[in-house]
Amino acid sequence: MAKELKIIDTNVFSGSRETFRTAVGGYWETLSASAGEQVDPIYYYNSEDSAVDDPYNPFLSLVHQNTDLQETLSEDVIIPNYRFPLRVVGNPDNVKSDDHWKTIFLGGTFGDVNYDGIYTNATFDNYSFDYELPYPKQESKYILDSSDLDSVIQITCEYNHHLPKYEEYIKRLDSELLIPNIYLLKMYEEYPGSADEELGIEIPTFVENFVTLEGTYETATSLLEPVEDEIDTEGNIINMEDSLIYQYLTSSIVITSLSASTTAHIKNRFQNLLFDNNFIESDTYVDMSESTDMVPFYIKFNFNAEHLTYDADGDLITDKIGHSLGNNNSANKWLKTLKEIFTNQITLTPEEQEVVVQTSYFSGSTDLTTNTYKIDGTTKSYKSIDYMDMLLYMYKNYISTTDDCYFMGANRKIRQATMDTSGSSRYYNSINVIQTINETIEYISSTSNFSITSLEDLYHLTPSYHETLAYRIEKIGGPPAGDSQTQNVLQNFWFSNTDAFMDETTEFYDTQVKYGQDYTYNVYAYALVIGAKYNFSDLTLSRQIGSIDAEDYSDTPYCTEFYNPDSGEASVQLFDSESNLETQEANQFATNAQVMSANKHLADFYLNYEPSIKIIEIPIASKTLKVMDSPPNQLNVIPYQMMDASQRIGYTLYYEIFNNTATYPTSITSNDAKMKSDYLHAKDLLGTDYLDEESISKQRYIQVYRLDEKPTAMTDFQNNLIATIDLKNTKTLSTKSVQDFIQKVRTNTQYYYVFRALNEQYVPGHMTEIYEAQLINDGGYIYSIFNVLFEEDLEEDVFVNPSKSFKKLFHLTPNLAQLTLRTEDVDYAEPAHTQIGNMGVGDVDDLIWGKQFKIRLTSKKTGKKIDLNFTYNLESD
Repeated sequence: MAKELKIIDTNVFSGSRETFRTAVGGYWETLSASAGEQVDPIYYYNSEDSAVDDPYNPFLSLVHQNTDLQETLSEDVIIPNYRFPLRVVGNPDNVKSDDHWKTIFLGGTFGDVNYDGIYTNATFDNYSFDYELPYPKQESKYILDSSDLDSVIQITCEYNHHLPKYEEYIKRLDSELLIPNIYLLKMYEEYPGSADEELGIEIPTFVENFVTLEGTYETATSLLEPVEDEIDTEGNIINMEDSLIYQYLTSSIVITSLSASTTAHIKNRFQNLLFDNNFIESDTYVDMSESTDMVPFYIKFNFNAEHLTYDADGDLITDKIGHSLGNNNSANKWLKTLKEIFTNQITLTPEEQEVVVQTSYFSGSTDLTTNTYKIDGTTKSYKSIDYMDMLLYMYKNYISTTDDCYFMGANRKIRQATMDTSGSSRYYNSINVIQTINETIEYISSTSNFSITSLEDLYHLTPSYHETLAYRIEKIGGPPAGDSQTQNVLQNFWFSNTDAFMDETTEFYDTQVKYGQDYTYNVYAYALVIGAKYNFSDLTLSRQIGSIDAEDYSDTPYCTEFYNPDSGEASVQLFDSESNLETQEANQFATNAQVMSANKHLADFYLNYEPSIKIIEIPIASKTLKVMDSPPNQLNVIPYQMMDASQRIGYTLYYEIFNNTATYPTSITSNDAKMKSDYLHAKDLLGTDYLDEESISKQRYIQVYRLDEKPTAMTDFQNNLIATIDLKNTKTLSTKSVQDFIQKVRTNTQYYYVFRALNEQYVPGHMTEIYEAQLINDGGYIYSIFNVLFEEDLEEDVFVNPSKSFKKLFHLTPNLAQLTLRTEDVDYAEPAHTQIGNMGVGDVDDLIWGKQFKIRLTSKKTGKKIDLNFTYNLESD
């Protein structure tokens, strides 16, 4: 289950410039429904077998076509193009005259009615098709039974190792493109060093210099090999410091400078990284997930690529147009040209294709109990390019004019030919493109799905054929620039969507990112859509020039003449190429412009059409996120009192083990709330989800917050940080897991303490419980009281008008006998504080203390009654 898109050309809507479609049906209209704004089909109504009155245009009865007269329009274009005549029959009950008939077609005023005209010779196209979009991962988590979703895209971050030297080094780089790329490291293991003469494979010099740090790092061929015998049961490195990649990232690249030449090549060529079919099939790409835990951090992409394509009848298409690119070695040049077109680098530029997009999807609830089916319709503008224009451009421009890209992998022949700047690969490039063009034309010409034999074929509302040829991930980031403070496109990753692309799930890893830096990733699909381009021409209308009452012509009582409505001159009919014999028998001077007809009002014109192929850019996902470490563990607190006269209390703070059943820590400051929001967003987590990833960086600081009054919420501790304890041992550079905090306090004063740990990335951990501390001085005897408050204890009931003013009408007081002190058990020879328990109150047998009493008040005016319950409690200080 995925989000279902109907992408509909605006020409196919009621009210568009394509007025004839609106007149005969075969269009969409927008309706408001309970699920939202949605499109509703109005099907082409015509049937030659039954003359049903037009339910949409009352002036037309039937539309006929004569495909026997189909002919090729032009031999000068490579796309097959044809025309055949149509004949429209007027409704005799509603068409008043020949002038009325002309006004219906061309527009104008007849009588007191204004007509827009149902005929136009403008050119239209229709690229309407269905597409599926994946649900974003976080959105899918709100959907009940989300396991039923078979198309989900996740863009998230992974933080594997805390390498301060490496992070500081890449932070200073002026370009993310200079950050190590895991695919290059893995690729260099597969094709190290010089060329393979048999395969013609070699690593480009600038890539080799980049990976080997200008040849200074000789063991670059095994950087991603795990440390032997140091892998835990989950495949993670236990001792990162013993690995080659650790030495490489924290020492070698930090102290080794790249040459100006290598730096310039990297900054230029890595702006666009191209993943062709050959590289996607390689072990470097397929097995990359086995090496990702060797690098410190990365942004990860996980989504389902579209592979299966069906025809209009729902049958699986196994022979797709995209195959011809690979079969004829044109896929690389096509992918590079796609990059040049959609980044506006060449004269062939995309046009804006305005379409109506209806999205049908399920929306879940925050309590995960219900799903709501929604339909959203909106007009959007998609970028598109004509596919055949693109192939012709590739044929004519066999020399590469841009070099801001790099095909991942070694320098295979096909990649070298694509990047050829001298013309040495002209024949290779040209013949491959010519073969691709020929196969594409042959495919269109031989497939019945793309043939049009009637107006109904053109006006059908079934989705057009499409297939996805490529994907792009656009990375935007860096500091805002310009007056609009917009960020720049840092990099593009282009992927051929061939059969080699993973059938189940496509994973991609971007390691060229900085820790804590926001990046926006936009994911696009490039869909090839086969539609139709068409127009109408050579309109001829009929006018009545006589009528025949003879019995021999009872089936054709009208004598009509076809004429050009622009000039008014007689014009031969288009629907029938043969002279009308009946007319010639009645009038020897008759031509094919004059006909005997059963219908009084006729119109002939040509339908000119050709199949048309476009590449349409479809946005499928967008997300802004950053690489972040997880929160550190909670602290365990043991309070105590210093047993001396220093008036000091202390807390022993223990760093706890990881708890995988805890949610994200409570926020104190606005910065905490922002960090929480960023983390949950990056990890696609809900606020109620447990965190299953432990902090990678070690605990580094303990923050101590204190209030002098009882808080009503954890946020009350904001701006009340009294101490930050550094846990790092300056001698051993290790961090402590146990720490004491001691503070001198005033006696007989309540304090409220709370503690939390911060890791080395300054990510705050869980708050401890609130410790209510009090140091009591009772006549020189000092002792401590510690109470524990939980966050839920801070919640207070909210009352609305909890009381009303009440006149002082009565006063309740106990009898004096209830207040008399009884001292018969008191020993006056002993200290006073030891005899408090021997003191009694009340000199009667039936004491009132702790008992409940009721008073009923009755209104003299209304008679209403109210009961007051009260209790006398005996308290002591």
